[in-house]
Amino acid sequence: MADILIISHSSQIAEGTKALVEQMAKDVTIHASGGVDGGIGTNIDQISEMLDSIEDDTLCFYDIGSSLMNLEMAVEMYEGPHAVHISNAPIVEGSFLAGVESSVGSTVEDILKKLNEMKK
Repeated sequence: MADILIISHSSQIAEGTKALVEQMAKDVTIHASGGVDGGIGTNIDQISEMLDSIEDDTLCFYDIGSSLMNLEMAVEMYEGPHAVHISNAPIVEGSFLAGVESSVGSTVEDILKKLNEMKK
């Protein structure tokens, strides 16, 4: 089962998306990072900490601008044993699809194929 990482400029978007996916995919581990010091932004240190805590191959979703840049930098620095995939699918729809598919036993490769069919 794949872990899911959600990166947003807004803590409410990150946590709300996480809550949505958790309701439909209870056994999937979902990490969320959003906002900086109570405001809008993303934080590479938060993303790196989440990557260090993943327990399986991971599918990552982001919203806009620097969230992708910080996510890519964190993934480049990640030295853990698990594969980390960044999806270009929409953050809510993509993470939802990934969570549900992972919860029913789909492979990461199959999930990535379905995500690639989505347009941002």
